[in-house]
Amino acid sequence: SGSARDLLDHLDYRDAVSFTGSADTANALKAHPNVARGGIRFTSEADSLNAAILGPGAVPGTPEFDAYVKSLVTEMPAKAGQKCTSIPRAIVPKALVEDGVAAVGARIRERVVVGDPRAEGVTMGALASLEQLNAVRAVVQSMLDAGGELAYGTLDSPRVKQADGSVGVAEEGAFMAPVLLSWADADAEAVHSLEAFGPVSSVIGYEDLDDAVRLAAKGAGSLVATVATNDPAAAQALVTGIAAHHGRVLVLNREDARTSTGHGSPVPHLIHGGPGRAGGGGGLGGIRSVLHHMQRTAIQGSPNMLTSVTGVWHTGAD
Repeated sequence: SGSARDLLDHLDYRDAVSFTGSADTANALKAHPNVARGGIRFTSEADSLNAAILGPGAVPGTPEFDAYVKSLVTEMPAKAGQKCTSIPRAIVPKALVEDGVAAVGARIRERVVVGDPRAEGVTMGALASLEQLNAVRAVVQSMLDAGGELAYGTLDSPRVKQADGSVGVAEEGAFMAPVLLSWADADAEAVHSLEAFGPVSSVIGYEDLDDAVRLAAKGAGSLVATVATNDPAAAQALVTGIAAHHGRVLVLNREDARTSTGHGSPVPHLIHGGPGRAGGGGGLGGIRSVLHHMQRTAIQGSPNMLTSVTGVWHTGAD
């Protein structure tokens, strides 16, 4: 935890390193001579621009639309959005952009209370530091400058609930209100390349299923995506279309909405990693993790020699 300092200088091809953090830091570590040329087995799980896709049939009033909105608003305030499994991109049918923004905004107002975590009823605390707050605001401002529009929330200091129960505009602390952006241009580079790493999400409209797959893929590799639909054909088209770009895909519908671990919570035996920008590796559970950390060597020989070397009897040995 913290800086690796000169750790990689002391390792070689017999060693394995697993890293989680930003894509920039992961790329810097990958460039270390002992990783690039020395054979260190390096695995990284980095930030990613995860997506949640609302199927075309999941219109307002359906359980899938409600589950989608709940999922998005669950992920935005969790750890104040400072986690690799947040949902920076909400990809919805163009005709449902306004409905989606309105529903998300209404649920934020209803469920998200920013303030001191010691106060009763607070559901979202401060960001990790004032530096982090300034960094998140700067990224959001860059997105606004690149064509994003503020659909919900503010970059100003929010009203927060203090430990004593009083409510007022935050005068200190790294507090930030949840922010939802909308985009007239679904292909704007900023929305598919900038991650605020805070309580920030963008609503992006798509034309058809192929367009939704194309937009999801513009994240250049992600940890997880959610597909919210009760249409088996739409689920098949979306999941098979985006699978190669994601380490994990959650299919959300009326049957599993209440029991699923959710977009942001993989269970231990699932891959927690993704290709491309997401780092190519991931945290692993169960036997998959054991095998991942083992070095394997093939041994050839007679049954007697194999039995002697391994300590396990082989067919044909004396």
